Amino acid sequence: MADAPAVAAHAFHSSLPGGRVGGTLRVFEHGLVFSRGDGGAGVTLPLNGLQLMRGGAANRLVFCTHPACPGWQVYTADHSFLTSPALAAHPALAAMRATRRRQHLRFWVMTVGGLAMLALMLVALWWSLDGISRLAARQVPASAEARLGETAIEQYRLGKSWMNERTSSALLAPLTDPLAAALPTHRYTLHFYIANDPVINAFALPGGYVVINSGLILQARDATELQGVLAHEISHVTAQHGIRAIIRSTGLFVVVQALLGDASGLVAVMASAAPMLINQKYSRDFEREADASGYDLLRRARIDPHGMVAFFRVVLAGEQRQLAQVKDARARQVMEATRSFLGTHPDTPERIATLEKKLTGEPHTGWRNDQAAFDELQAAVRHFVSDTRSQESQHNEK
Repeated sequence: MADAPAVAAHAFHSSLPGGRVGGTLRVFEHGLVFSRGDGGAGVTLPLNGLQLMRGGAANRLVFCTHPACPGWQVYTADHSFLTSPALAAHPALAAMRATRRRQHLRFWVMTVGGLAMLALMLVALWWSLDGISRLAARQVPASAEARLGETAIEQYRLGKSWMNERTSSALLAPLTDPLAAALPTHRYTLHFYIANDPVINAFALPGGYVVINSGLILQARDATELQGVLAHEISHVTAQHGIRAIIRSTGLFVVVQALLGDASGLVAVMASAAPMLINQKYSRDFEREADASGYDLLRRARIDPHGMVAFFRVVLAGEQRQLAQVKDARARQVMEATRSFLGTHPDTPERIATLEKKLTGEPHTGWRNDQAAFDELQAAVRHFVSDTRSQESQHNEK
C-alpha cells in the first residue's frame, strides 16, 4: 500500500518513446513506483540503495535513481512525496537534507558577506567623500561658479543695507589686492561687499564673492586681523568648499557623471542651490582647511599671520562674554560643553592652538603695513553704519 499520495513526475530512459515520458510517482514500503501516463511499463526503484538528488533551476527538482535500474532517472517538482514515513530515516534523504543545509548555509554566508562588503564600500565611500567632492568640483566651470555666487549675493542683498559697492571696493582694494596677487592661480575674480550687520562675521560664496559684516570691520583692531579673516574666506573660495558642499548633497549618479567629465547635471543642481549657500555652515574639516590655506596665503602676501590668531582671540573673548551673561552655572557648563560638539566650526581655542603652533618661529617684523588703508576703511564703515542708523530712525518716525 502506498503511504503517500501520487505526485506528477517524469522519467528518462532509452527504452521510452523519445527517451522521456510523464507519469506519477508513489512511495511504497518496498520502493518508489513510477507509473507511465501512456500506460506503458514503468519502473520500481527499491528503497534500499535509492539515490536522491536535488537539481534543475533553483534546485526545485528531486531526481531519483538506483543502481539496480541502470539508465532510469525519475524526477518531480513536487516534494511532498519526501514526507512519506518510509523515507523518514532513509540515508539518501538525510544526505539530501545535509546538502540542502550546506546550500542554505552557503547562501546566507554569501548574503551576509555581500552585505558586509556593501557596508564596507559605503563606509569607504563616506570616508573618501571629501576626495570625491574635490575631484567632481574641479569639473565645474568657473563661469558656473560665478553665476551661482552672483545669484546668491543678489538674494542675500534683499532687505539689507549695503555700502556702495564702488566705495567699498576702493576702500578694500589696498587690503585685498595683496591677497589676490598671492593666489597660486587666478581662476576667480574676487568681489568684496560690506553689509550693515553688527554680527562679527564674514562669509564666502562660490565664484569669488565675499561678504564682510560691518561688525567685523569695526571689531578688528588692525589691518592684519581683518586680512587674516579675508584670507580664510578667500581660501573657502579657492578650495571650492561651497561647490563641494553642494556635491555632497547630490545623488551619486550626478557625482559620477561629473567625475567622468560631464558636469551638466551638477551645474543644473547648482542652479537652484543659492538659498542653501546663504544659510549653510561649512563643515569643521572645511574650516580647518581654510584656516591652514589662509595662513599660507598670508605668508605669501607678506602679511603678518599673527593677526589671524589675534582676531580669533577677539572672537573667543566675545564668546566668553556671552557665557558670562548666563548666570546659571549649570547652564553655562552645558553651553561650554556643547558649543564645540554641536558647532560646525572647530572650537575657537582649538583653532588658536593650531595656528599658534604654526606661528612658532615666525618673525614679528618685515611684513607689509596696510594700517593706513585699514584706518580709512574703518572710519568709512563707522560713518556708513551711523548714516544707515539715522536713515532708519527717520524712516521709522514717518
